[in-house]
Amino acid sequence: MLWKGGTGTRRHFLHAGAIGAAGLMMAKASSVGAARAADQAAGETKEAKMAEVSRARLQITSHSDRQPWTRFTLGAATVTVVSDGRIAIGDPKKWFLGLKEGELEGSLRDNFLSETDTSLAQNVMVVDIGERRVIFDTGTGGSPLIGPTAGHLRANLDTAGIDPTSITDVILTHGHPDHVLGLADPLGKPVFPKAQVHISETDHRMIAGDPNPDDPFAPELKRQISAVADRVVMIGDGKEVVPGVSAIAAPGHTLGHMIFAIESAGKVLLAAADLGHHQAVFTRHPEVNFVADMDPTMMVATRKRLYDMIATDRLGFLSYHFPFPGIGHLAKAGSGFTYIPASLDTV
Repeated sequence: MLWKGGTGTRRHFLHAGAIGAAGLMMAKASSVGAARAADQAAGETKEAKMAEVSRARLQITSHSDRQPWTRFTLGAATVTVVSDGRIAIGDPKKWFLGLKEGELEGSLRDNFLSETDTSLAQNVMVVDIGERRVIFDTGTGGSPLIGPTAGHLRANLDTAGIDPTSITDVILTHGHPDHVLGLADPLGKPVFPKAQVHISETDHRMIAGDPNPDDPFAPELKRQISAVADRVVMIGDGKEVVPGVSAIAAPGHTLGHMIFAIESAGKVLLAAADLGHHQAVFTRHPEVNFVADMDPTMMVATRKRLYDMIATDRLGFLSYHFPFPGIGHLAKAGSGFTYIPASLDTV
């Protein structure tokens, strides 16, 4: 039997049809495969571009540049954190020492931070407690040896409505330039003219004695402390500096380095000074050293002991060099800690 329009049997037609259908299916499959390959290539290109963008990290203007102070209550006290700006230190490998290969880079990378360019905040705390207005440290004073990104404390105090003449007490956590050089202006006039200046005897001796010829900051440190020589008060471990503020020895970064407990109406906040210089590195790796530590081994032991106390007792603290405003908590994490910045819910 012949099929109309054809010259073969039904079997031949079906056979031919099967071959045609298979060819069509192969052609479609080839087309779909090509489309999928094109989509995959486009997706990979898009992902590569996204990865490239992500590696660039977010670039935002610092809160401390826009709003250089923040204020909250601590029991019956009022705490104002005022930015002195930041110190651009560049390559962290030159400053953070003693870690194993890759640990420094890993800590920075895991926290979405540059592995080659680092800066340290300068968080100066002013506490109104009882009849006293206390400022902890004085910033860099605009020293050209430190750079133009820091040294903005006086301008930012004005923005926060704090008159330097209203400060009753300056508490120096230790005798390093980024904490002391804001004591006096370039003419030698005290910036806080009515304030007593509290410092450990050990660090006072370090900066008030004969300047170290190998330290470029030493002459200026001596000039600064000499400008307030008639109002310096020595402080010791465990002593109350002013009502509600007690000193805690934290030696190692300098031998007279101290932190301070501020207590009001049952609330406690620690001024933790330079226990750690970086929020990601010094918490994950409390065994790290900072290049300016006078006794690195002692500082590591001090940091571990006091960080453990902060975490165990769930204490709030202010770190002088953590990102502005530098206030938060620590949680234990393996052999190290995790820094948890304070939020509006926890301050």
